[in-house]
Amino acid sequence: MPWSDPARRFEPAEDVQLRAELRDLLGLGPVTALRPSEPTAELTALADDLRREAQRRSRTQRKRPTWGLLAAAALPLLAALAGLGTWGFQQKHRADDLAAHAQRQEQELTQLAAVHASEVAKERQAKEQVQQELQLASRKGGRKAEPYLVIPVEKPLKVMGDDYQRVKQKPQ
Repeated sequence: MPWSDPARRFEPAEDVQLRAELRDLLGLGPVTALRPSEPTAELTALADDLRREAQRRSRTQRKRPTWGLLAAAALPLLAALAGLGTWGFQQKHRADDLAAHAQRQEQELTQLAAVHASEVAKERQAKEQVQQELQLASRKGGRKAEPYLVIPVEKPLKVMGDDYQRVKQKPQ
């Protein structure tokens, strides 16, 4: 087990004693603890050089341009605007298609109304022509002329239903 192993700090006393005996048998002698030594002038100079270099680097640290940061922040906004533009373009096409469809339907209805109006006008003209012919025929026949043709209509018989009951009797 290496000396830097944290598990060694909590080693049982028997293990420590066994290790010491093994070291004596091998002739290694007792292990001396490493003592922190006083810093030498060489180490002090090296530490000062490192500190100065770190300060120089922190002062001359390259600053990022703000336009790059703004461009990076604007990318999600641009993506959202592009998405909204695409969605709006699709909605405009849908609206145009619906308007064209409604216009076609309106034209079809106008055509149907014109055809119907012409048919009604033809029927009305045919009725007037028949009525005029009947008036001429009635004048020629010598009978009292009626201004228009009367077609007799037979009224249907009223049929009593089987699904009701008479509550009152008719008064006599």
